[in-house]
Amino acid sequence: MPERRRGYHLATLTVRQLATGLASNRILFGLGFVLVPAKAARSWIGPVASRPGGEVMVRAAGARDLALGVGALSALRSGADARPWFAAHLASDATDFAATWAARRDLGPGRSAYALFMAGASTAIAAAYLARSGSDPAASPPDQG
Repeated sequence: MPERRRGYHLATLTVRQLATGLASNRILFGLGFVLVPAKAARSWIGPVASRPGGEVMVRAAGARDLALGVGALSALRSGADARPWFAAHLASDATDFAATWAARRDLGPGRSAYALFMAGASTAIAAAYLARSGSDPAASPPDQG
């Protein structure tokens, strides 16, 4: 039950709920990157997203995100071992963070801040899921973080 303070509910999310949100978010980002790459990636890489080479890379990243999101969400919902999926999330998001950090001056402060926040938060959620699950695939059963 959420804690109440001064009329507000302080929601507490479990690691599993955050991981489910990460997988769902990744599916949505992946779909956007595949279907409308120029529009979807503009907030991250700017106008280069609408150039042919940019669209190729954005669509490729979108397919990656779609596959990772669907795989992780399917594993979470079925009770299968989701750790390999979240290890892949962690590697992908940490790479996105490092690549964005390296290009931050060219991307500009707004785009960099947005992308670094998204990649950093996603990396942290994937790492938390893996840490919580440890070596036991059943360590994070449904509805228990």
